[in-house]
This record gives sequence, C-alpha cells and structure tokens, in this order.
Amino acid sequence: MDPLGINVLLLLIQAIPVTLFIGLPIISLIDLAKKKMSGTPLALWVLIICAILALGALAYWIVKPIPENKI
Repeated sequence: MDPLGINVLLLLIQAIPVTLFIGLPIISLIDLAKKKMSGTPLALWVLIICAILALGALAYWIVKPIPENKI
C-alpha cells in the first residue's frame, strides 16, 4: 500500500474498463461520421450506439454497415 492510500494497480484495473466503456462509443461515432451514410440508417446507428453504449458500439463494429453510395 502506498503512503497516500492509493493502490496504483487497482486504479489501473478500474481505469481500463471505464476507458473502453467511454472510448469505444466515441470511436464508433467518429467512424460512423466518416462513412457517407444519411437518413434513417445513420439515425438508427447513432441511437443504438448512444443508447446502449458498449453493446451498441460493439454491434456496430461486428455488423460494419455499408455506406449507401457503395451499394
């Protein structure tokens, strides 16, 4: 135990999931903004990613929607 009462290893173990929980949806929204999507599919993906956070972002990376102009 450190003199200040802060366990650095425990802090690191707790920081990793929090970073993933916040970072993954942000990265997913940035990637979604780079795709040339519009309308209903874009709105649905934004709602899914923002509403469900980690699971919505994970679903986004698994499904990988195709932009409309590439179909």
